[in-house]
Amino acid sequence: MTSNRTLALALATAGLALIVAGPLLPGGERTLINDPPGSGHVTELARADDGSVLAGTERGELWRLARGTWSRVDIDLDRQPVTALAADLSGDPREGPVGTGGGLVKGPVGLSVVTERVSDAAATAAGLVVATSNGLLVQGDGDWHRLLAGVHVYRLKPQTIADSDYLHAGTLDRGVFTAAVANLADWSFNGDGLPDQAKVFSFAITDGGGLIAGTSAGLYWQAAPGGRWQPLRVGLGRSRVLSLYLAPARDGQQQLWIGSDKGLYRVALKEDITGVEALAYAKPLAGADDGLRYGVSWILPFADGVMFSAGSVYQFGSFGLAGWYWISLLGVVLLLLGGWLFPARASATPTPGAFAG
Repeated sequence: MTSNRTLALALATAGLALIVAGPLLPGGERTLINDPPGSGHVTELARADDGSVLAGTERGELWRLARGTWSRVDIDLDRQPVTALAADLSGDPREGPVGTGGGLVKGPVGLSVVTERVSDAAATAAGLVVATSNGLLVQGDGDWHRLLAGVHVYRLKPQTIADSDYLHAGTLDRGVFTAAVANLADWSFNGDGLPDQAKVFSFAITDGGGLIAGTSAGLYWQAAPGGRWQPLRVGLGRSRVLSLYLAPARDGQQQLWIGSDKGLYRVALKEDITGVEALAYAKPLAGADDGLRYGVSWILPFADGVMFSAGSVYQFGSFGLAGWYWISLLGVVLLLLGGWLFPARASATPTPGAFAG
């Protein structure tokens, strides 16, 4: 009897320990899918000022991730693919502006409706700037002004350096153009050092104020607007760099997250008065083996890692042990087995004469 009781207690104790430990066991860094339900191909990903994440799709849907749950944003985008969510996310996304394949939805009041495909958009102190395949549309004096006509502008990036505000335009045929926000009518070629006819898909700003550009031929960096671009050697010189996210420095190093056609990468950077330097070649983190079928087009900080889009939406970071639920399930089995083996308490035997009158 005693041995059965001891065995039952041991099994029950081990079961409880496994149930609790399952979800807490460390599993290291890995990729998990975190897609809006039934959304289809995700074309845009952005973080709003309230901390939520917005995802636009090729079906013209807009989704919001808040408190761990995706919900559909009630906005009519005429089923056009969402192409720009970077303009102004401080308020309700239903109020716009949102760039789509069919134009700008909920653009500035009083301006003519933009009906051409929008590549990107940036809200500046001087007004909204919209990137298109035919240059820029710049808000001013109650109308749109087209600049850089004939240039396919793909990405816009604001930068503040030495108390001055700039806006950079990455193009798909002419490298980079830059303007001071105080004078958005004057755009200067800013591609000295980039490959001829460089395609520029992405930008990042370093802690020291440098600018990093992701191109069709790897990464380049620039110390200040108008300066010469220098190659940033991370082992991806033959890759299209579609997206970039630079995490704040820790222990003197900045972590650069890179999205390419081949997947997600990460590399540590050192920055000092001599410039920006990669401390090693970029490490591959997620690719086809993780279910990625498309290039990584957007990267955002999320929890202790990042959230990124590659057709679907994924998270990369430190998670518990993969398959931890099997450990907890084993714990449930042991707990039930221990309960089954635990001997029943013997019934009390009445003392003779106990009910005698």
